[in-house]
Amino acid sequence: MSKIVIDDHFYSPLDRFERTVRIYLPSSYDKDNDRRYPVIYMTDGQNVFEHPRTIRKDTWQVNVTLDKMIEEGSLEREWLVCAIDHEIDRFAEYTPWPYSARAINDPRGRKFLNNLTEFFVPYMNTHYRTLTGPENTAIIGSSLGGLIALFCGRERPDVFGRIGAVSPSIAWADGRTFEHWKNKLETWTKIYMDMGTNENYTFEGILYDMSKKLEDFYEHLRHIGYADYEVMINIEKDGNHYETDWARRFPTLCRLLLNDNKLNA
Repeated sequence: MSKIVIDDHFYSPLDRFERTVRIYLPSSYDKDNDRRYPVIYMTDGQNVFEHPRTIRKDTWQVNVTLDKMIEEGSLEREWLVCAIDHEIDRFAEYTPWPYSARAINDPRGRKFLNNLTEFFVPYMNTHYRTLTGPENTAIIGSSLGGLIALFCGRERPDVFGRIGAVSPSIAWADGRTFEHWKNKLETWTKIYMDMGTNENYTFEGILYDMSKKLEDFYEHLRHIGYADYEVMINIEKDGNHYETDWARRFPTLCRLLLNDNKLNA
């Protein structure tokens, strides 16, 4: 049986406070002491698993989905998951740039990236039997968590090779993510992105059609050289910006992002 290990006292010198980290171990982990596993790092850790300690009633149910996919054989490899609770100011932690020149906010996305690469990833590699390298390391997040996943994957492709951007806030900072991804990375990279057609919002008087914006970004990635097996997009009709929608789309993410064969979505 799989299990969730919760550490409420994870401390990094960059944070200077303790935060909660939730780690999913598949049922095989305790049965074979020589086996090593690839790792998924996920944002908003408090909403990731179906567990009594989750913050919300509705979650991604990642542990339930992974267990089911392992049992039915639709997942090529079993993965560990390191789900990291966000700091008090989630808005700051998951934004790499100010929203606009006149916006007052404190983007700390690069600090989050440094936390990942200097403390969270080394912690997992030290305390658990992990496989390293970009092909064995995924970063997945939703909304601003999807934005920061794209940022981290672009900045540190030597660490994160699989990027899952679920309902990403791609319009942030006037679409600066387009500029950030200005050319194709030379390293092994695989990108999955999705959005629901109902995900429209108004900010500072501007209406954003987020599924159209994501389609534009997908075309941008194809234009700079990414092949169809390297970048995938899933636009869900009538999909919304909510955990139950992300849970529903998570099996598709797993098949397209975590598997390397050509299983149908």
